[in-house]
Amino acid sequence: MASSDLPGVEKISGIIPVHDEERVLGRVLDSVKRQTHEVDELVVVLDRCTDHSGAIAEERGCRTIEVGYGNTAAAIQAGVRNASHPSLVLFDGNTVVPPDFVERLLDVLISRNADLVEWHGGMMAVRKGTFVRFGDFSTRYLWTLEYFLRLQARGGVVVRLDGPHTRLKGSPLSRSFRYGMDYADLSRLYGLPPYFRIGTKSGWFPDFAALAGAVAGHARNGQLLASVARATDLLRGL
Repeated sequence: MASSDLPGVEKISGIIPVHDEERVLGRVLDSVKRQTHEVDELVVVLDRCTDHSGAIAEERGCRTIEVGYGNTAAAIQAGVRNASHPSLVLFDGNTVVPPDFVERLLDVLISRNADLVEWHGGMMAVRKGTFVRFGDFSTRYLWTLEYFLRLQARGGVVVRLDGPHTRLKGSPLSRSFRYGMDYADLSRLYGLPPYFRIGTKSGWFPDFAALAGAVAGHARNGQLLASVARATDLLRGL
């Protein structure tokens, strides 16, 4: 059943940002094809790819575009601009999703009248109209959290499902460090706790790398001592 057959939902474009994922991309695309509600087109955005990811996508009937951003959020926005349909489902280039991924996202998007429904990280359902109302994704490493906070601060409806998924490749610790630096900025801008709990996100080592990044980010902003004081006050209040 095509996802366009869902009542109240326009035709759907799936978008996958990819950077040199030839080792795992076939398994990811297989999980997309197995969806209980299919997308009406699948746009694979090849961002600075130097391997055979493009050939794998084209062999499976995907539409491909090539960009040179070296940035996931910017690559996704290129996919949004090139998508044919107003409702969008974002996949991840190295993550396998369950067969009801699209169906569940769209069900919540409709039933909750949401502006954005997050499955995990950059995997989500969103309409093009959301970008008209709230702007594009930022190019931060932590672009997902920044966008969720921006939408909520401006009255948008964000629903987080935290659904099951299987990552086929881990992220480098350097990226987790940059996540932490971005988190330090966002905690100051949106009043978040200065640090997050270790062991609750991507794993102990990535979380420690992100913690180090947050420390560095607070120091860069001249807020290190203040952030430690805030964290101490929060711990005392537990």
